[in-house]
Amino acid sequence: MKKSLIALTVLGSVATIASAQSNVTLYGRADGGLGKAFGGKAQMTSSYKETSMLGLRGREDLGGGRVAIFNFEQEVDLKTGAGGSWNRAAYVGMGGGFGEFSMGRRTTPQSDTMGVFDLNGTANATSALKNLGLRADGSLGGNRANSQFMYTSPTMSGFQARASVVLKENKTAPAAGAADTRKTSYQLAASYKSGPLNLGIVVASKMAEGSADRTGFALGARYDFGSFIVSGLYTQDESRTTGKGFGLGVAVPLGALTVGAQVARVTSNPSATREGATAIELFANYKLSKRTLLYAGYGGLNKEGKAINGTTGSNTFGVGMVHRF
Repeated sequence: MKKSLIALTVLGSVATIASAQSNVTLYGRADGGLGKAFGGKAQMTSSYKETSMLGLRGREDLGGGRVAIFNFEQEVDLKTGAGGSWNRAAYVGMGGGFGEFSMGRRTTPQSDTMGVFDLNGTANATSALKNLGLRADGSLGGNRANSQFMYTSPTMSGFQARASVVLKENKTAPAAGAADTRKTSYQLAASYKSGPLNLGIVVASKMAEGSADRTGFALGARYDFGSFIVSGLYTQDESRTTGKGFGLGVAVPLGALTVGAQVARVTSNPSATREGATAIELFANYKLSKRTLLYAGYGGLNKEGKAINGTTGSNTFGVGMVHRF
């Protein structure tokens, strides 16, 4: 009996040590509601405000302050149950006092640095920035990248830096006989946070293959005054259809309820297909708990007769619920 108790104690200790050294977390988010897309009709929606998804992330203690990390994440359609094959994240890496290094598909430095400047979330279908192609987290070549090598520094006195490289060899090869216009692309971002103040900047190079001008940058600022929050963002990318533009927003927390408005405008555009277009956004979010909220949003476009979003519609709206776990 005594030997059995000793054995059980030893096994329990080993299990505890193993658990402390390595862990895997299942997490996710479900967003369902009723909405109308630009030029469409009212219907059930999935991922109208936030992307419905399921993910796995884990870390193993390697000793010496170092950890091995991984992350797999896929989108889920609540209307049909269909899901992508880890289309949101699939990477492995290492972290420690030096920061974090990862390899694979994941969010870009722009996404991780600038997303905070869209006050109602970057995935939101009513987002004024997103609807004009000025998306805070992805106007400079997308909010995620395949085959990406990325480094994130530790935070020092509120400052943090991020850098990424996607080698041209990792991009789709040209057809036989066609010119090879692939380029190695880079992103470099820096952020600063001190109390209510957030600042961010990102520079991206060689984003569009075969383009004469393949650079861009974005600047963002956000300040929480307590009774309200203001945010602003400027982005410039002459190599794509985006061009130059800006966004301004304000959010007012009223207990569990937050209401806000944002506006975005394209000031110049290489092909003039978006120049002069303006988008507005009105939103309200009500927290039922730390993990569950109700939302309502409206987005409008003054397109100046231009073909934005590939539709003739000028407004979108949606109401729904988000639950995180």
